[in-house]
Amino acid sequence: MIKLYKQASLQFRRALLLLLLPATLGAQAQVSILPEKAAAGDTVTISFDPVKSTAAPGAGPFFVDFNYSNFYEFPSRMPMQREGGLWRVRFKLPPYANFSCFTIADKDKKFVQRASDSSQYEIYVYKQGKLIAGNFLGKSYSVPVQDKTSDRIVDKQEYYLKKELSLYPDNYEAQLRLIVLEMKKSNPAQQARLLKKGLAVVEKKFRSNPLFEGNLNKVTMGYLILGQNQKVDSIRQVVIDEFPNKKIGIAYRLNKLFREPDSTAVVAKIGQLLALKTADNEAAYGSAYDYLFTYYVRHGDSVQAKKYLPLITRWEQDPYKWRAYNQYVQLLLDHKLLLNDASKLNLYLLDSVAAYPVSLIRYFPETGYLVAHDPAKADKIAAVKAELMANQGLIAAQLNHTEVAQDWFAKSIPTLKSAALLRAIALQYQAWNEPERAIPVLEAAYRYAPFDPQIRQLLDSALDKKGMGNAAERQAYFRQLDKQWKQGYYAEFQKIIGSTPLPEDLSIVDMDKKPLLKAELAGKIVVIDFWATWCKPCIASFPYLHQVYKKYADDPQVKFVVLNSGSGNSWDDAYKWAQANPEFDFPFYYNQDKKLSSKLEITSIPTTLILDKKGNIRFRKVGFEGEKLLQSLDAMIEYLKELDR
Repeated sequence: MIKLYKQASLQFRRALLLLLLPATLGAQAQVSILPEKAAAGDTVTISFDPVKSTAAPGAGPFFVDFNYSNFYEFPSRMPMQREGGLWRVRFKLPPYANFSCFTIADKDKKFVQRASDSSQYEIYVYKQGKLIAGNFLGKSYSVPVQDKTSDRIVDKQEYYLKKELSLYPDNYEAQLRLIVLEMKKSNPAQQARLLKKGLAVVEKKFRSNPLFEGNLNKVTMGYLILGQNQKVDSIRQVVIDEFPNKKIGIAYRLNKLFREPDSTAVVAKIGQLLALKTADNEAAYGSAYDYLFTYYVRHGDSVQAKKYLPLITRWEQDPYKWRAYNQYVQLLLDHKLLLNDASKLNLYLLDSVAAYPVSLIRYFPETGYLVAHDPAKADKIAAVKAELMANQGLIAAQLNHTEVAQDWFAKSIPTLKSAALLRAIALQYQAWNEPERAIPVLEAAYRYAPFDPQIRQLLDSALDKKGMGNAAERQAYFRQLDKQWKQGYYAEFQKIIGSTPLPEDLSIVDMDKKPLLKAELAGKIVVIDFWATWCKPCIASFPYLHQVYKKYADDPQVKFVVLNSGSGNSWDDAYKWAQANPEFDFPFYYNQDKKLSSKLEITSIPTTLILDKKGNIRFRKVGFEGEKLLQSLDAMIEYLKELDR
């Protein structure tokens, strides 16, 4: 039996090499990557010769599309520049770089240059001519991205994980990923033995440095890889039990304490923990000061709140501190407490707004904080600046500095997109008995949040008082506002609309295990929302998704498919969750095709796909959007309706 396994494994490796070799030779004709053994800090040049490809004569511009990489600070799509007959892009490999893969495509991805039908172009990272750790681990992750339709994905991933471990036997993540793949092919008894082996790997990692938070994060990651989510809290309890007064032990004790519902009891227990403060563990108490500050503000105790404010505004160089400062300002404003301090802190925020975290930030002990590339960063920073200016005006109004407040309002309103702040400004204008200023601000608020019943009521009431007493006239007024805000979305949709057919071979069942037929989607605008019971952002988006669903529940042109992705969930998991949460009555489904996410290029959830009546995927929404989902999804549905007319 062992001999047969070795023979089959050898055959697979030979087949894999034969599969890759022609792709590599063919790739040299159209695409070159220099230097061949790039190291961190090297400038990599990717060159593409369209004449030697199937691209139409004169086609371009072309882009490098990274489909898997850890180049967090780079855009996933890099524009190439024409140099003679070639198209080129150059970039410097970051210090944390390892394996990446890419394709080359034109603007609309109608032409895509791949290394072969089943592979993409690849960059491996070296150090002094030797592959660094993580290259083949990254390659294993990229396999489903590079060859979505392969029936040998698991075998290929296993192959590359073993290559990684042949070079770096102590690669912790590769060890665990390989164990998980082996478990998929094993019987229950073997799975139990493999799980025990995996847990031993995690235990060894924990014991290697139990007081270092970066190491403990990897321990947590290990449990999640093995599907042992319940052990995350238990390992934290081990830290508390074994190292109760160390920095990490104090931090975990505080995090556990904050879960208790009785805030008064929590404050008393924080006092007991503060008695254990030393020079070595003092840094762990930042969250305690934050809790105490918030507690005393909410209880109107300005003396105690002022005591803790300096302690929570002396953070280290953490980019998230700006977001925390903003929350402190908002808290003080909401409770009308320490407004002069709130004003100073808010002005400090305004002076530092360029550093405000509007993009994804990752922290790695080896590299520190890495800010992901965000093409919309400038617009997002401008939106945050408008919000800070609005808050400064609201603070000034509470301090009875009316002229100062009005100046800040005038600066913020033209670019302010926060419906809540626009509503607050409008209410302040009404308090000053200036209804003529309140109405346009409420109109702006409505355009950004037409689903907010309070804003609609305030605007409706203001119009009535102004003299628009006819209800039908006001209804027509709101229809015109709806048309205005949707037109703004429509202009953006023209830039991002796609046209990818939904795969024919769906394997989706409802909560009665009845298959969803493609015919049920024909002639309808279809909203497919991918979720899982363990995905907190997915669940958090449901109240907003449900509001849009209720609007279209009786519309024969629209169908919602709230689809459990099947990742880490069984049909039973989806069924039990739906039964336990009857407030969400949209139609739940379960995905039985484990390759569907790869076919649809879904790499994270929540992801929502919006299809037109011909079954083409026109829009793709990724991540948690909160109440922004209400407008954008509603506008997408209406836009596709209009396209069909």
